[in-house]
Amino acid sequence: MNRRTLLLGSGVAVSTVLAGCSSDDSADEGNGGNGTDTSDGSAGSDVDTLRSIGETIDRDDPLFDPEAERYEGSGRKSVTDLSLDSGLTTLAFDHDGTSDFVVLLGGDDEAVLVNETGAVDGATAIATSAGDYVLDVAADGDWTLHVGQPRAPDAAIHTPPAEASDTGPAVVGPVAIEDTATVSGEHAGESNFIVMAYTEADSGQFAGEEVFNEIGTVESETTVDHPGTVWIDVQADGDWSLEVE
Repeated sequence: MNRRTLLLGSGVAVSTVLAGCSSDDSADEGNGGNGTDTSDGSAGSDVDTLRSIGETIDRDDPLFDPEAERYEGSGRKSVTDLSLDSGLTTLAFDHDGTSDFVVLLGGDDEAVLVNETGAVDGATAIATSAGDYVLDVAADGDWTLHVGQPRAPDAAIHTPPAEASDTGPAVVGPVAIEDTATVSGEHAGESNFIVMAYTEADSGQFAGEEVFNEIGTVESETTVDHPGTVWIDVQADGDWSLEVE
């Protein structure tokens, strides 16, 4: 991918698949992607704090990808020049409208990447195959998308025990899982709490491991068997926290 900012003009058609997509859940303003501490843990603590990938936007290598793409627009638009390599793809987003904000991925791998309502910011992740893709955006306000495929340097990779907390959708990491890890999760929202673990090398939309898939208030623990350099994708509508051991 060639890193650049693309201002999308009006009049570009959005795929008709958008007509059936809407969100029933309101997202908290200013949530997701920017609330996780970037330090390696508080003083005197042996627990690392995982980085929110949205916090890398202003770096020289946003999303840990020097070729990350930035797209800006208003209302309904389509991004038609997105070329991806095989591997994990992350999307950091923000929207300042009052109605539905939907981002669909079209191409070899298809998915609803974002389905929120109102002003929102956050991040999401999906494992993709190499190919050319389209992002169809439905919105009623201004929006920005950053798309990248992270390849974190060794110095940025955490080791368990590690923790993260935020509100709303976010992607946090990276954490090195050698074999298996125990993940504890809490969620104080009312809607879906879906947590996926992806390695940077995962390819194809069915890759990755589901960690949690619950609704409402959650306090749970599970074992993750997905070794590698792992990013954790969290979809939530409330406050949440994770511990990786």
